[in-house]
Amino acid sequence: MTVAELILFLQKQPQDLPVAYSINSEHCLLEESDINIGELCEARPDGWVPNRRPDKPKHTYLIFP
Repeated sequence: MTVAELILFLQKQPQDLPVAYSINSEHCLLEESDINIGELCEARPDGWVPNRRPDKPKHTYLIFP
């Protein structure tokens, strides 16, 4: 995915969604299919976003790999 393709993709997404991303030790090229909208826990005060749990409030995010 190029920067131009990423910009076009992001313009089609809900503009009010916060963006979450996984922390990885390796890198790979980003594909449109790698990005999704999903539910995770609400962000902690330090900015970390835990995976979805039934006992915690949820929030919808645009999720990068």
